[in-house]
Amino acid sequence: MSKTILVTGGAGFIGSHLCQKLLNQGNKVICLDNFFTGSKANIKDFLNNQNFELVEHDVTVPISLAAEQIYHLACPASPVRYQFNPVETVRTNVIGTLNMLDLAKKTKARILQASTSEVYGDPTQHPQKESYWGNVNPLSARACYSQDTEVLTEEGWKFFRDITYEDKILTLAKNGYMEYQKPSEIIRERYVGELIVFKNSKIDLLVTPNHKMYLKRRDRKGFELLSAFDAIGWNHAEMKKSAKWKGFEKKYFYLPPVKNNKYGNVEKIKMDVWLEFFGYYISEGCVHLRKRNKVVGGKKYETIDYNVLIAQDRKNKYYRQKISRCLNKMPFTFFSSDDHQFRICNKQLAMYFIQFGKAREKYVPKEIKNLSRRQLKILFNALMLGDGAKDGRAFYSSSYRLAGDFQEILLKLGMAGSIGKKDARKPHPVYQVYILTDKKKDFLTPLYPKRKVERYDGFVFCVNVPNHIIYIRRSGKTLFCGNCYDEGKRCAETLCMDYHRQHGVDVRIVRIFNTYGPNMDINDGRVISNFIVQALRNQPITIYGAGSQTRSFQYIDDLIEGMIRMMENAEGFIGPVNLGNPNEVTIDELAKKILELIPESESEIIYCKLPEDDPQRRQPDITLAKEKLNWESKVKLEEGLIKTIEYFKKAI
Repeated sequence: MSKTILVTGGAGFIGSHLCQKLLNQGNKVICLDNFFTGSKANIKDFLNNQNFELVEHDVTVPISLAAEQIYHLACPASPVRYQFNPVETVRTNVIGTLNMLDLAKKTKARILQASTSEVYGDPTQHPQKESYWGNVNPLSARACYSQDTEVLTEEGWKFFRDITYEDKILTLAKNGYMEYQKPSEIIRERYVGELIVFKNSKIDLLVTPNHKMYLKRRDRKGFELLSAFDAIGWNHAEMKKSAKWKGFEKKYFYLPPVKNNKYGNVEKIKMDVWLEFFGYYISEGCVHLRKRNKVVGGKKYETIDYNVLIAQDRKNKYYRQKISRCLNKMPFTFFSSDDHQFRICNKQLAMYFIQFGKAREKYVPKEIKNLSRRQLKILFNALMLGDGAKDGRAFYSSSYRLAGDFQEILLKLGMAGSIGKKDARKPHPVYQVYILTDKKKDFLTPLYPKRKVERYDGFVFCVNVPNHIIYIRRSGKTLFCGNCYDEGKRCAETLCMDYHRQHGVDVRIVRIFNTYGPNMDINDGRVISNFIVQALRNQPITIYGAGSQTRSFQYIDDLIEGMIRMMENAEGFIGPVNLGNPNEVTIDELAKKILELIPESESEIIYCKLPEDDPQRRQPDITLAKEKLNWESKVKLEEGLIKTIEYFKKAI
């Protein structure tokens, strides 16, 4: 008996073949597509069929249609398409799936969700069974931060746009400690659309909807990564601003020697003493080189007096005594005759401190910032004595870089800091670092504000690091945050199961492994189409990596048969079920097979860098499909390639 069947993404590669098969069975087919990736050329032969109806529509917008079955295929599937617009991919997978589930609930239709083998990631189980949860890097690719966002590196704060693969980025490990990791991927993408804004006195963040926020929900024990578009009651969720730090202890600081030092060079200074002295210098010190002309034996000579000065007014006796005690521990002679400063005349010391520049240029070198918490506390106390507020709640500096370094020191001491301007009207403002401590819970785990939406036209950025959680800053406000990721298909599967359990929607879930055949887009970026087009155009065949990674390719006719059997299954089998060809082939073998089937090709094989997170092995376990659907792939690789090559010869 014929049925009315809705196929979302019906003008795509798989959708067009499914529409053809369903029409051949005598069904009425409604093809819904917005032609983001689909092509009218794929369905042109059906347009005059009275049982075929084309509805040009975006699944992310609700629609009311009458259908007994829904095949939900709408989603950019090729790498070129979903990497070009990852946010649209997530919107389609999540919002589009929600809309189709609502339609199925309303019309009591059975819905089949076309999921993907990508949910298994780079699998550690081989072959992959449906019970396998996968090995997915949830934070790989897809940029998420606005272009004015910074990330903390070992060299200090850097805008995402300036990050290189040599940078070491501060990350949060599973054990709660911070560590540095190099990025395995740097992402930069053009974005025009809506971004989500989180903004209050503790946060200023502008991110894509699929960006992963790091948060603790009310009544939950631990922190987790959730998308910015998740509806969770953000004003009850906590953000994280602090973490644990180990660092390392150093007994001595080794002062670089200088030439022609008449007083001789000092080799080393106790690190604890040096840190206190360094803090006083960075907050209150400067180097003064005074040139003098001397006459010796009737000849004129130009000499330089090397002075290291640390300011501290005599009226503040307590502070002067602390500095004086520190200077007494240093291996240099100092003078305090001036009313407002201490003076050390030493070339070696002066030449070392010159690198830190003038007041607006000062900073703390990374080798000091990576010391232990105990030693960083010594530096912190000295900095606060020099430029801290009397109540201990803020630190002031005319150097924005130093203010950022102070934020990093606070973080490693278990605190946090937000930067503001004390007087923005001045041509050279003073920056105030407001210190957040754990004295009040909401200082280090404050609540997120309610979300807002802002229109954006520019580039968005992200990095991929093994620990997945990074420390970021925007408008001087810091927090730990994650990255966005393209987990749309996983989320879509979850939504299907939730609708099934909560609303009784009759769902079916299939996980599609690498499929090929006629109607593939010439420029879709998948390996078979790439190789065939390159061979037909006599272009080099590009293999990423050594070509030893494996795939299991199924011909489109086999997939369509499996999908229909899953939809028509009367036993109430929901899935998920793998649909794929278990016969593995290496990418190198595939390229050579295609060249063998196109003997006229003059192409040669070249090898390129392997992309991030490219699975090394991909093979389905189809035991469940055999058992529940009496299905397995039948078309041999060579047979399917011949048909596909013939299609591309006509298409290009």
